[in-house]
Formats: sequence, C-alpha cells, structure tokens
Amino acid sequence: MARSNSRNRLILFIFTAAVVVLALRFIGKHEETLRSFSVFRMVDRAQADTFLLTKLILWAVLGYLAVRAVRALIFELVFRLRRGYEAPSLVQNVFSIVAFILLFVLIFNRFYPGVNLGALFTTSAIFGVILGLALQDTLGNFFAGISLHADRPFQVGDMITVGLQKHTGVVESISWRAIKI
Repeated sequence: MARSNSRNRLILFIFTAAVVVLALRFIGKHEETLRSFSVFRMVDRAQADTFLLTKLILWAVLGYLAVRAVRALIFELVFRLRRGYEAPSLVQNVFSIVAFILLFVLIFNRFYPGVNLGALFTTSAIFGVILGLALQDTLGNFFAGISLHADRPFQVGDMITVGLQKHTGVVESISWRAIKI
C-alpha cells in the first residue's frame, strides 16, 4: 500500500513538472509571436503584464517542485541510507524554507529587476522584532524543542519515565514541539 502511494506521488510529481514546463514553453512561444507582430500594432501593457505574472507563477511552481525533489533526494534517500534513520523534521523544514526564500528572490529578481526587495525585507525584519518580543514564551518553548532535536537524549522506541508521578511509556514520535509517549 505504501509503495503504491509513493509510486502515485512520483507519477503526480513528474506529471505536474511536465505540465508546468510545457506551459512555460507555450507561453514563451506565444510571447515571441506577439513581439514579432508588435511592429504592426502595439502590444497591450496589461497583456504583457499578464504574461509576466503567469510566467512568474509557473516558475515559482517549478521552483517548488525542484525544492521538493532535492529535499526528497537529500533527506529521504541519502540521509536515511547513510545514517540509518530519518532526519529530524525540523531540519527538513528549515532546509525547505531557506531554499524557498532563495528561489523566490532569484525568480522575482529575474522577472522584476527594478523592484527593491531590501525594503520588503527591512519591513519584515521590524515586524519580526515586534513579534519576537510579543512571543517570548512561545519562542522559548520553540528553542527548547530545537534543543531536544539537537541533543537527541532519546529516540523513537526508547522507554522513558517522566514527572514526579513516574509516568512510564515508550516514545512514539518526536517533533520540534512535542514528544508522544
């Protein structure tokens, strides 16, 4: 059942990537045709912006698919084969977020080179400081969860005892915010 599910996901992934690449190729050819006829008539600015936005969205989808493919290659194949166990979900999520941000900046700068992203990131940094001050307790718990992942005091399947009442159980799963016993 799991093998069939992973095969279906792989087929869907390949199909989606093929559709996006074909759509990008079609839009590129259609845009070249419009430019070749622009000698006879002016291309509508709204239509040109629509092509640009559509290409930006399709490139973003293609970037998303690329990040998912690299993440699967690194963490589900290589890491599991070398280490023998799955990488922590926090490490996988941080990798994905950093890769998504880098691809967004690269793709956005390609299509809108005149737009300054520095102002956007400066504004978001100010909001980040405000939220950081407001969420001190939550962030403290978040970093405690990161510490659990980094130290790995126990793994799934270990028997542990917790609290003053000596509750005993087997660790079922570990995430960045909770340990299920």
